[in-house]
Amino acid sequence: MEPELRSLREAGTAVVADIFDTLGRLPPALDNRLFPIPGPGLSFIGPAYTINGESASWSGRGDLTKLAAIDAMPAGAVPVWAGNDIRGVCCFGDLLAEAMRARGCAGVVVDGGVRDLAHLRTLDLPMMVRYRTPAQSIGRWRVIDRQVVAKVRGALTDWVEVEPDDMVLADDDGVIVIPGALVSEVAARASDWASKDSRAREAIRAGTPLVKALETYGHL
Repeated sequence: MEPELRSLREAGTAVVADIFDTLGRLPPALDNRLFPIPGPGLSFIGPAYTINGESASWSGRGDLTKLAAIDAMPAGAVPVWAGNDIRGVCCFGDLLAEAMRARGCAGVVVDGGVRDLAHLRTLDLPMMVRYRTPAQSIGRWRVIDRQVVAKVRGALTDWVEVEPDDMVLADDDGVIVIPGALVSEVAARASDWASKDSRAREAIRAGTPLVKALETYGHL
């Protein structure tokens, strides 16, 4: 893993969100309803590979645009599935998840649904998803484009725009998107910020008053 990505992953989403605040920018955190598969302890980072979809009635055996999008995913990417108006159906299940794992995806973010959870939990492919459902998307929802600007539901705003190759970081606190132009700056600040947090934590454990800790470390 590249040093910048390692620094961001080790710092975590909370530190990255705080860095955005110090830059005078609203942290681009994704929907709080996203939940982890296989479960707590999940952590991943990688460049966004965006997938846009829409609800539509159509006929056919499979969504060929969706399959082509998955076939083109590069190793290390984080597919970001923008369900947009999706409701009640899944973006993918076990077989397509297997394909993403085989292509070396670092993790997956789904602003929509998935199914076959029992199998998804066995894969070495961490995911953050909005809901689960047994209903397939064939004939109900389809992929319309890939590697374009995608809109996914946000935590602090209704929507967060994700561009291809923006950095996507996920852990137990949620998911945050780092615009490509800010990755180097945020990563440079992340190591120092995380180090200050560690020193502040040790000081507080040793009984340092919180006001004194704030004066010393600049934030709590």
